Amino acid sequence: MPSRYRHDRARLKAEIVARVAAGETIKVVCAESGWPAPMTVRTWARMDPLFGADLAAAARRGAWRRLWTYDEAKAAALLARARAGESLRSLWGQPGLPTRGQYFRWKASQPEFAEATFALLQRRDARIGERGRARRRDFNQELADRIVARLWATYPAALRLEDLLKADPALPCWETLMRWRRQQPEFDRVMRTVLAARRRRVRPVPDFVVEEVSDHIALGGSFFSYSRQPGGPSRGALRRWMRDPAFAEAVAGACEVREDFLWDQVAEVAETVPPGPIREMDRAIGPLKRRIVTLRNRPRKPLGVTPRRKPG
Repeated sequence: MPSRYRHDRARLKAEIVARVAAGETIKVVCAESGWPAPMTVRTWARMDPLFGADLAAAARRGAWRRLWTYDEAKAAALLARARAGESLRSLWGQPGLPTRGQYFRWKASQPEFAEATFALLQRRDARIGERGRARRRDFNQELADRIVARLWATYPAALRLEDLLKADPALPCWETLMRWRRQQPEFDRVMRTVLAARRRRVRPVPDFVVEEVSDHIALGGSFFSYSRQPGGPSRGALRRWMRDPAFAEAVAGACEVREDFLWDQVAEVAETVPPGPIREMDRAIGPLKRRIVTLRNRPRKPLGVTPRRKPG
């Protein structure tokens, strides 16, 4: 089927080269009604080497024009919308407006455009400063006392400082709190004391957990074997629980019971061994003695533990 552009191909080729050299792309040119498709233009360039060379040279010139040629209409439209309240960043690349690259190139090469955009940026910075000063909160002793009281009354695992500030709209944000601490040395000293005390505190271990762990140890177990049970806590958690004096005391008592229990087993096994060489006795009671030595490394209560307060 003959091409419908065969009688007008020479004119179309010349206009395409001229428009591409002026800065338009082949896709934009061919999007208009009555023009060939981009694939057709590429086919012409492949079949006609002279047209292909002219089109390639025009594309290079057009790319340079798009990058560096200053478009007063686009610049005026950008500045008008920016002065109306829109941000420059949101306008880049919109139809009829410069791209991000063109914006920065025009700033570097056009003094008037650079001065206009600099004035817009100064106005933006002034507005940001006004909003920041309006939101700036001075030190409030009542709110500071509320923060300290809530931190002191709860355990670290139950309430973090960040969560406390977010949960109460009346309290300052994290940045404001840090500024208060820098401005008020006495408040900063109290906060340091409270936070250090919270790090040394631990939530009391429930009584049923204390009893379960103690029974497991008294029957010959250890933190390691207890942590390997389905759903059991980790060894690190068990060591942290040793900060609870009641739990530490129960574990220490269970360790003594365990050692007595294992020595009783040694005596029972020794009585069942018939008279003979001593190596037979060592072979029988050796595993129990090695287990006693292994379990002698008992978990210790951390230093600086605050005694557990009795209710009431």
